[in-house]
Amino acid sequence: MSHMNTQKPSFKEIVENFSNPNGSHMIVSHRGHWRRAPENSLNSIRFSYESGIDVVEVDVQKTRDGVLVLMHDERIDRMTNGSGRIDELTFRQIREFRLKEGQGGEGVALTDEVVPTLREAMLLAKDKVMINLDKCWSLREEVYALLQETGTLQEGLFKSTADADEVERFLEGKAVRPQYMQIIEESNRHIIAELPRWTEDIKPDAFELIFEHDNSHIISEETLQLLRGKARIWINTMWGHLCGGHDDQLALSGSVLGWDWNFSKGANMIQTDYPDELFEHLHQKYEPV
Repeated sequence: MSHMNTQKPSFKEIVENFSNPNGSHMIVSHRGHWRRAPENSLNSIRFSYESGIDVVEVDVQKTRDGVLVLMHDERIDRMTNGSGRIDELTFRQIREFRLKEGQGGEGVALTDEVVPTLREAMLLAKDKVMINLDKCWSLREEVYALLQETGTLQEGLFKSTADADEVERFLEGKAVRPQYMQIIEESNRHIIAELPRWTEDIKPDAFELIFEHDNSHIISEETLQLLRGKARIWINTMWGHLCGGHDDQLALSGSVLGWDWNFSKGANMIQTDYPDELFEHLHQKYEPV
């Protein structure tokens, strides 16, 4: 599977590529395609798959009456014309408000879109694009049940910083094993010493590496050698402190120390705030016609 021309990968190609640790580069749109629609909106998902993006990252929260919705913040203030904590508002109350453009904030124009449910998002993504489920590890059993019910387990990708035993308990014994990515950051860097157990027994589909400095043990050759070929390697390039400074801005300046540096380490999944630009970069540099 490659991003040739503007040809969109089929969902079958996306899933097959994702399940291959040595597959071609995959693009992840951070909170959806928020430069063209409100972040975490249905249109941000739609614009992502229409642009040939492989994975859409969304954030899951739960309303007071137990409805799973998409929103990054615990409050609705930044992204809507309403105010309040999601866990203190009912779904009906939240749906009265409209989403703001882009990343929201003070004085940003309103759209006609409303806060979507996770169910709506998964049904929209079905057979089209993968969905990376952020902020919902504490809700994982509920989310898994919803994915099972909507027939979207292949679309969903769970992730966490949890320890091996907790992850293993979640993954094992399910009718269909969830797709899962293990995050490694400073707070749980002890996992690096346990990587053989992770890659041989637990077998996450991917590892998300978060490192403030590029001399971090998390991104060392020693660590990468344990991961390459065993699982997908995912790096976030939205902000410098997530990727040792090798971020979107550096990439957009034309520097090989941006996205290319991450690829050189073995990353084959990049989460970005510039999915169209990364698509173009991959097409021109790595996957020509």
